[in-house]
Amino acid sequence: MKRHPGLGVLGIISMASLIGAGVAGAQPAARVREPLPLDVATATRGLNGRSPIALSPDGQWVSYTVAGVETVPRATHQYSATGFPFAEGDSRMEATVSNVKTGETIRLGFARSSSWAAVWSPDGSRVAFYSDEGGEPGLWIWDKATRKSERFPGVMARPFFGFEVVRWSPDGGRILCKVVPKGMSLAEITALGMSLEEGKKFPKVAPGEPSVIVEKSEPVDKDKKKPAEAAPKPTGETDWNTADLAVLDLATKKVTRLAERQSIRFYEFSPDGKRVAYTVLKGWEPNTQQPSYDFDVVDAAGGAPRTLTSNVPLGYGFEFVWTPDGKNLAYIPAGKKLDGPIVVLPVSGAAPRTLKSEGVPSFNPGEGEVAPVADAKSENFYAVGGGALWRVDAATGKGQAVGKIPGWTIRSIVQPYGRAELLSPDGRTVWVAARQAPPTTGTTGPTTYWNDAGKAGFFAIDVTTGKARPLLEEDKSFRTYFNLDGSTKTGEIVFSATDQQHDHDLWILDTKTGKARQLTHINPGMEKYELGQAKLIEWRSLTGEPLKGALLLPPGYKAGQRLPLIVFVYGGDYGSRYLNRFGFWGLPALNCHIFATRGYAILSPDAPIREGMPMEDLMGTVMPGVNAAIDQGYADPDRLAVMGQSYGSYCTLALITQSTRFKAAIITAAVLHPDLFADYLGAIGYYEQGQGNMKGSIWEQRERYMRNSPIFLFDRIQTPLLIGQGSTDGRLIASDAIFAALQRLGKPVEYRVYQGEGHVITQTPNVLDFWRRRLDFLSENLNLAVDGKGGVVFEGAAAKPRVAPAPPPAATTAGTPAR
Repeated sequence: MKRHPGLGVLGIISMASLIGAGVAGAQPAARVREPLPLDVATATRGLNGRSPIALSPDGQWVSYTVAGVETVPRATHQYSATGFPFAEGDSRMEATVSNVKTGETIRLGFARSSSWAAVWSPDGSRVAFYSDEGGEPGLWIWDKATRKSERFPGVMARPFFGFEVVRWSPDGGRILCKVVPKGMSLAEITALGMSLEEGKKFPKVAPGEPSVIVEKSEPVDKDKKKPAEAAPKPTGETDWNTADLAVLDLATKKVTRLAERQSIRFYEFSPDGKRVAYTVLKGWEPNTQQPSYDFDVVDAAGGAPRTLTSNVPLGYGFEFVWTPDGKNLAYIPAGKKLDGPIVVLPVSGAAPRTLKSEGVPSFNPGEGEVAPVADAKSENFYAVGGGALWRVDAATGKGQAVGKIPGWTIRSIVQPYGRAELLSPDGRTVWVAARQAPPTTGTTGPTTYWNDAGKAGFFAIDVTTGKARPLLEEDKSFRTYFNLDGSTKTGEIVFSATDQQHDHDLWILDTKTGKARQLTHINPGMEKYELGQAKLIEWRSLTGEPLKGALLLPPGYKAGQRLPLIVFVYGGDYGSRYLNRFGFWGLPALNCHIFATRGYAILSPDAPIREGMPMEDLMGTVMPGVNAAIDQGYADPDRLAVMGQSYGSYCTLALITQSTRFKAAIITAAVLHPDLFADYLGAIGYYEQGQGNMKGSIWEQRERYMRNSPIFLFDRIQTPLLIGQGSTDGRLIASDAIFAALQRLGKPVEYRVYQGEGHVITQTPNVLDFWRRRLDFLSENLNLAVDGKGGVVFEGAAAKPRVAPAPPPAATTAGTPAR
């Protein structure tokens, strides 16, 4: 058995770096107004938003996961060689606990390893977490009394997403988690992942035996009717998610494997600890991006699992809970085309019951990440739908809105992650997180875009009277679900929040006084600098639709100053919702404060897209927003740039092929081949049902694919283009094609491919290199003079040119033509 002191080299983190500064109300030091140094901006740490935060049972401690600066090398697209998963990014993670009263902060890992997903035991004496200390993924237990950590022997953990945390049995004696299958080495299971190299994955065979991949397709008999109960078989590669589900006895160190070599996603003990329910990813519905899952249940002591129901549409597979009486599972189907009722699934084997009645809204936010909760007697369920808190009768399905807040949209119940019973301090009060601005339903489908442009707040709702009492209202952006927890013992709520002056940190709200205080200061170096300020601007699209945009301005911006403008575009999204999000995107590679503190304005515009019309609608929504920034006196019309990440790369190409107004364009992590016909067969579901938004095949919607393929307009491009791409992103073919086409046409283009990078550039040397090149590229092509720290130099209300304009032609004598 391997044993380590729980603190390691980086164990007790200084209170000044994580907790102490300003907690007790000390006045913050004046901030420096100068360009945000690249070494500071690119060395930021962050909260892992999908490794749930959790208060200890007594409410005195909080556990969370910090994403560090150092990155972890990839072995496959999903895992490192040490079994560290990349679902939440490739930063080295740090499982951390902090005392909310004293500020004591402890990292539950080791200096050169990752640790994540810390979970308190039911009595609050221990914390379970994952770590790849020693070169393989283990399950570790930290003891609060001794401040030491001990690894559970004999198994390797196998989580993928940050929310695939361990689950404690109700008595605290056992742990349920995913582990590497029996008989498999770490190298063998890592080999099941998707290779960093493109190409087919051939099976291993004995010498002399053929290694061949065989795929078949049978003609569809359209006249033959399928039985009503026969659902399409899910498709897609799930081997990379293979694991065993095991119960680990902490006293005897016995391992009981309940399910073996399956694509298990999530799992939970029953309230009495005698049974386990779990979901199994079966694949994706044909030609869609909709995952399908089976629900299985098994005795916690072992035995044969039973499948309760199959091919259930869920977002991530954890959108379920046990009812407190242990008789049922309850879940909310999740997907872009689902109406999201609560479904009750009896563990006895009886048929599922859908709780749907007239007037009850959908509880599906579009992508999943929501589970219902029940009252103590399992008689009623509570969920958020239509911006209100609803109670649904478990027997009849009849629903009632028990909490509405005029002018506000309820987003989430304050609820410990995975808890089946409704959290209530007195049996009638429920805490909720809400936003002042209503959500917007995207024109690409029913996905709800939560508008973070207004105030965010917490309210206490009396579910017997429907009355709501405000607890906190602030101009912030709150994360919900994994990033909320509350303690009925202390009456406090812990939450993750950001605004333009603060990256994501943890805050504590006292529900009795309504006062909130910042609990963590994860990036104290960033807090030394004055950052940009964001405001909303408004315009109408070419079709008359009212739209908004978040405009990030430099610190100390003076009205009337004409700024070089960068448009950060992402079609189908509502960019105005990023008003209170730190640097709009916040990631070190995409932190827009780097631009703002150097003298640029950055516009994040609303860009709704109608079905099959991305090229046309991007021009009709984004360009009027650019005009609004100019007309309202913020932007220099001769110094416009556009940039986009991922799908935003396609949107950038859509704009520069239809407009010559941009003097520079930058794209990163392109995911779409500029010829949609060439891309279609590799992403059928993406185009027919997903973000690609063509809503049909290339044979059914030939004109749509032609009209929305930017490559056919590449000859019109006059804007210099800079391309940034990670070598292991998996879509290198898209950026390769963009560069090859522009090179063939003799257009100005620069292509930078960074070794070992995925969908977002994260390794510090590469992030720094690309930032330096981006800033130089903009100053070159927007003709901007910059000072020694990289700030744009202004002469009066306009930026000073990098290159002086050519002098006017010399005067000529009358009658003599100028040469």
